[in-house]
Amino acid sequence: MIYEVARTALKSLGLAHLNARPYDNAFSVFHLDKAERKFVVVGFNGSDADLDWTNIGAIEHGYKNPDDSNVLNGANGGWLSTTLPKRLKDLPEALGFSFNSTIYTNAILLCSKDAKSVKSKAKMVGFESVDELVEKSLDFFKQVTLAKSEPELILCYGNSMTDLSAASIIYNRFGEGQIYESNDNVYYKTFSFLSKIEGRLIPVVCVRHMSRFKPCYESIRAAWKYQKDKISALTGC
Repeated sequence: MIYEVARTALKSLGLAHLNARPYDNAFSVFHLDKAERKFVVVGFNGSDADLDWTNIGAIEHGYKNPDDSNVLNGANGGWLSTTLPKRLKDLPEALGFSFNSTIYTNAILLCSKDAKSVKSKAKMVGFESVDELVEKSLDFFKQVTLAKSEPELILCYGNSMTDLSAASIIYNRFGEGQIYESNDNVYYKTFSFLSKIEGRLIPVVCVRHMSRFKPCYESIRAAWKYQKDKISALTGC
C-alpha cells in the first residue's frame, strides 16, 4: 500500500515534517489498481494555506480519511478563490481521464507564501539550497508517485523555463529531447516534452499557471499527441 511506502520515503528524504501536502487528491485514488492511475497533475508547491499540515501528517490523514479531496475542498470554497481548484477538477474529464483516478501533487514538497519565497524558505528549514529540496522532492515523485501509477500523461501547470516552475523542474530532471510548442500565444502558451523515468517514456504537457490562465484543451491534446506519436516512432508500437 502507498501509505507505508510514502511514510518511509518522506522520512528517509528528510521531507516528513516539512509544511506541505504531498497530494491534493482523495486517497481513495490509491485504492484503485495501479494501472487505473493514468493521469498525474503537477503544480509548483503549496501556499501557506498548508502551514497547518506536514507531509507525513497529510499522509496519515489520507489513510484515515480516504474520501477527503483537497481539490474538491478548494472547488467548494476552501481555497478562498475557486478558480484554480475548479480548473484542476475539470482537467481529467476534458482530456479523457477520470477525476476519481487522477493524482494531484506538487514538484516541491514545501509550502511557502509565494513561489518567489520558496528559495529562502528552503534554507530556513535546513536545506543548503532550494536545489537540494527540489532533488529530494523529485526523488519522492519518482520513488512513490510514479512508482505507484502508470501515467499516460503528466501535466505541469506553471511553465516558465527561465526560473523555477513545475515545468522546468520536471524537464531538468527527467526531460528527454527537444520541447514541442503547440501554442505560442502568450496567454495560452502550451508545450510538451518526453520524460524518461525508470526506463518509461511519459509525455509531459506544460501550461501556464491555472490560477491566472485558462488552459486550452485543444493545445494540450495537440502537444500530448505529438509526444505519443514520438513514443510510437521510437518504440515501434
